[in-house]
Amino acid sequence: MPSVLVSTEIVIGTLLVIAVVVLATTFLRRRYIAKGLPLTLCGMRRSPSDRWRLGLIRFGDNALEWYTLGGVSVRPRHRWLRQRLLLDVPELLRGGDSLPLLPGASRVPCSDGDSDFELALQGPAYTALRSWQEAAPPGYNVNVA
Repeated sequence: MPSVLVSTEIVIGTLLVIAVVVLATTFLRRRYIAKGLPLTLCGMRRSPSDRWRLGLIRFGDNALEWYTLGGVSVRPRHRWLRQRLLLDVPELLRGGDSLPLLPGASRVPCSDGDSDFELALQGPAYTALRSWQEAAPPGYNVNVA
């Protein structure tokens, strides 16, 4: 009997260690990706026939960067320059198109000149994206006479 008990303890201990490592990696990855910049949850898809993929968007100085929600990569999966990014009118997601983690989200058709894609954002995140897109960092694109 002691061998079964020891084996069970080893299995449970290993599962706990794996769970702690996964949680710590997720937390540290998110902190590293943010780097003090605004970061929010959003959905992204390349075309209306594709499925939504959840991720994080970061509003950088000159580019909007999209990171996958899971995984260990700290590189953005997609990057769109502020000057080339065009946002269309948002439409509320309904029915089978909705995302459970983003209740009340809106579908925002976007284009960067080369490709079209859609973002799913909740109200405050859309307002932040629109403000970021229309603004420019201090001293950026300034004509001095």
